[in-house]
Amino acid sequence: MAKNSMDNIPAGEDMLDAKQAATFLQMHEETLRRLARERKIPSYKVGGSWRFSKSMLYRWAESQQVMPERKLAMIIDDESAIREYVTETLELEGFSTQSASRGAEALSMIKRSVPDVILLDLKMPEMDGPTILRHIRESHGQIPVVIITGYPDSTLMAEALKYSPIMLLAKPFYQSNLIQTVKMALGQAE
Repeated sequence: MAKNSMDNIPAGEDMLDAKQAATFLQMHEETLRRLARERKIPSYKVGGSWRFSKSMLYRWAESQQVMPERKLAMIIDDESAIREYVTETLELEGFSTQSASRGAEALSMIKRSVPDVILLDLKMPEMDGPTILRHIRESHGQIPVVIITGYPDSTLMAEALKYSPIMLLAKPFYQSNLIQTVKMALGQAE
């Protein structure tokens, strides 16, 4: 690309006036001018008119992209292998995760940071899944909950159903089933 050696200003097809730059960035021309005046966008003036390098605007626009907020999934399961598997799978899918091996620990964590979805094992020591679910419903209403269990026909499952709505994911499960179920619980099913 040719440069104007005097001012180190890009020259040629890369150069845009304010109207062209506003069209390129799909923004109002006056907004573009304000950003230029405030030196928040790469620009310079030539004879009282703003000029913009298309390639520099492209890089600027890329830097302004806001990453979508990551959804927080909480995994409550006394089996470390299950917690690790679910955590790894969901993080690869773009979720933030937190996990707990005990009910009291999970309830304490929920008070500090309310998750967008909870994956809850039914059969756990000290406090079982239905008891944890009851506490979640009392304090945080309708957080989507996915029950992950190897005992889908148990009395624990019947007890958990009292605190619906819930979804069920029977152990063992595949990554694709896990991802699909969590997305469905969040209303993001494809």
